[in-house]
Amino acid sequence: MIFFLSKALWILVQPSNLLLLAACIGAGLLFTRWAKAGRIALTATLGLCLLIAALPIGNWMIYPLETRFPVPGDLGKVDGIIVLSGAFNAKNSAFRGAPVLNQYAQRFTTFMEMARRHPEAKLVFSGGAVFPLHNGVTESDIGRWFFAAQGLDTNRILFEDKSRNTHENIVYSKQLAQPQPGEHWVLVTSSAHMPRAVGLMRKNGWRVTPYPAGYVVMPFPDPITAPDFAGRMERLDDAVKEWTGLVAYYILGWTNAIFPAPE
Repeated sequence: MIFFLSKALWILVQPSNLLLLAACIGAGLLFTRWAKAGRIALTATLGLCLLIAALPIGNWMIYPLETRFPVPGDLGKVDGIIVLSGAFNAKNSAFRGAPVLNQYAQRFTTFMEMARRHPEAKLVFSGGAVFPLHNGVTESDIGRWFFAAQGLDTNRILFEDKSRNTHENIVYSKQLAQPQPGEHWVLVTSSAHMPRAVGLMRKNGWRVTPYPAGYVVMPFPDPITAPDFAGRMERLDDAVKEWTGLVAYYILGWTNAIFPAPE
């Protein structure tokens, strides 16, 4: 129930959807006795669109997420490596019967690099059916196709295929991997996603070394460049989704901190 409720609520609070809704309401009011309110709503919506097109607001919101956990140095002995799914276009991959990667692909390239660097480590890929996929294909199935094609021995990998969100990623992966006290595990996911994932790990008693991948923001102020509404709107959606997830997971009791920090 929480899973489906979260998906529905996100549709309602996603910034791009809110702007579209505001524009529709404003346009609708133009044909009523509240036409003045409609003009105000449309003007405000257009102003927000121009502001988003002109300023890298999403980048400013993502930067503290991406820099919360630095890439570690020498890892020493590694007993296990876990990577979270989310780097496939799942529905497209299922339809085509072949992996289709998205903008988070560096999660998987980093995972493969570390798997080869630490041949003694247990490997876990966590990804189930986030959407009702073609012929019941899960992200773990797509992961098998992808890693096999890249030459990584899939017999080394434990595939967790029941999870539908990050919370379930961690819960089900722990049940599958059964990490033991004293073992050194490394978590690979996108840098902006790392704070939420680490918070869940800690709440579930699974201590890991965060290894962030897939940076999208440069480590210096983004200059004011030509307007880019589509790109900056997408970045803003991504930023709001991650911050909303942090707050929601804390309210649900799935993490102990709204913005988990390095230990």
